[in-house]
Amino acid sequence: MHVIVAACATILLALWPARMGAQCDQCEGDFNGDGNVTIDEIIVSVNNALNNCPAPGPRFVDNGNGTITDTKSGLQWEKKGDDGGIHDQDNAYTWSTGSPFNPDGTAFTLFLATLNRTPCFAGHCDWRLPSVTELQSLIDYAQFAPATDPVFYTGCTAGCTIATCSCTTLDYYWSVTSSAELSNNVWNVDFNSGYVSLYDKTLPFYVRAVRGGA
Repeated sequence: MHVIVAACATILLALWPARMGAQCDQCEGDFNGDGNVTIDEIIVSVNNALNNCPAPGPRFVDNGNGTITDTKSGLQWEKKGDDGGIHDQDNAYTWSTGSPFNPDGTAFTLFLATLNRTPCFAGHCDWRLPSVTELQSLIDYAQFAPATDPVFYTGCTAGCTIATCSCTTLDYYWSVTSSAELSNNVWNVDFNSGYVSLYDKTLPFYVRAVRGGA
């Protein structure tokens, strides 16, 4: 079946009008950048041609300014380093100081306050904690330790900065989404294996800021 699909894709591309071929010269078959072109990527190439070649490329793009853009959702994510600064992957923060469990923990009063203080991180002053749905969208269940795209875990060594590496702690990260049943709990996402769990808002966990979207 794969041979038939590949053959059909080859014929379709070979018969494509010259003007369409010129329009799609920039379309690369290796969409995930792994050096190989799979059957699925061939099918995507054909579909791109049929739809006037929408911009191809990897889903996650390192912007070179300490942020990563998800081209699927349009969200812009903070990168993490390991240099002891505000972006250090090992920094843990609380969501709340306690009753009535308002968002007044260090995740808000220290971490986000620092990122949103003028001139603001990467030139933007609207950084926030992601919803649990947004946070879980970074999980790749085909990966483990960390369970996310390699762009979030590249060259991570002691002392590296967000300009030179990208780190992810193999543990739970806070979302902004409180439990509908238990007001003192928030949904967290584990970037070691991809689990989603509830934890008390006063406990220290890890964070990754996001902007855009909701």
